[in-house]
Amino acid sequence: MTARLSDVLPITGGSYLVLLGAIFLLDSTGARHLGVSGLIGAAFGLAFIALGVLAFVAAWRVRRFSRRLRRAIGHVQGASGMRVQDAVISTVLGDISLDLRDSDLPEGETELRVLCWIGTVHVRVPHDVGVDATAQAIVGAVEVLGQRDEGLARDVHQRVEGYERYERRLRLHLSTVIGEVSVVRGSG
Repeated sequence: MTARLSDVLPITGGSYLVLLGAIFLLDSTGARHLGVSGLIGAAFGLAFIALGVLAFVAAWRVRRFSRRLRRAIGHVQGASGMRVQDAVISTVLGDISLDLRDSDLPEGETELRVLCWIGTVHVRVPHDVGVDATAQAIVGAVEVLGQRDEGLARDVHQRVEGYERYERRLRLHLSTVIGEVSVVRGSG
């Protein structure tokens, strides 16, 4: 589970349970009779509301980053020769390919969130940069710095040894719903 999801899931799940409990209480006290089908419908309705709240809260948390590269449909490529800063890069349908080997990474830690609904996310990072990468795919494959996992609900976290000692550090959060995610160092 990603850090973002682990932060907002308990709040959303708790809110869902409180509202569902209130509906059951209303039904059991006779203040409002819903019946079995009404209770089941209420549970599903609240589940969709909870998922919506979860999506909004997750999107709100992502907004704190200073730069956003977004495209609804199509490929996002780049970063070679660019100055890289904290950013959110996303696409709904397409591929994201970032080659950071020739990029200007500032000293300290830079955080990138790369989100793709349907498609491939591929990031190449230089050897002289500390990398802490978390990658996930709901359906597909994930490969981060040599560790590979594929199937349903895949989540891989890799951190290079001595991450804190690197002058320039890159924290990556990569995800796709359906597709493949990969992070490689050097020419890979």
